[in-house]
Amino acid sequence: MLFRKTVFALALAGAAIPAAFANSGSAWVGGELGFEAHAVQSIKSRANVQKEYQAFRKNPVSADGGTLSGGEVGYIPPQHSYAFQDGKLVHTDRIAHNTPKPSLAMTDTERELFRVQYIN
Repeated sequence: MLFRKTVFALALAGAAIPAAFANSGSAWVGGELGFEAHAVQSIKSRANVQKEYQAFRKNPVSADGGTLSGGEVGYIPPQHSYAFQDGKLVHTDRIAHNTPKPSLAMTDTERELFRVQYIN
């Protein structure tokens, strides 16, 4: 009985594999080759992609404000900068400074969830 269930499960999994890769840009061809990559239809034209690429090359800033510089440096995260204006130290960066400070004190619910998840 166990053998039949195992064979059935393997046959079902084998039948589902081609469906899982139907839109992924690869196809099962079998043998040593295994999978074969093929072109996937894009919704953007080549001109749109090149336009976005050139815009990014002019201003390589990611969504979180970090800079992608390439080379060994790679990614430079956003940094705070300060300057003296009218005798006061003020922020000169564009990072939001009005976010509330996180509380380190756990509520009873958080403490119970912590015990359940991390303490055996």
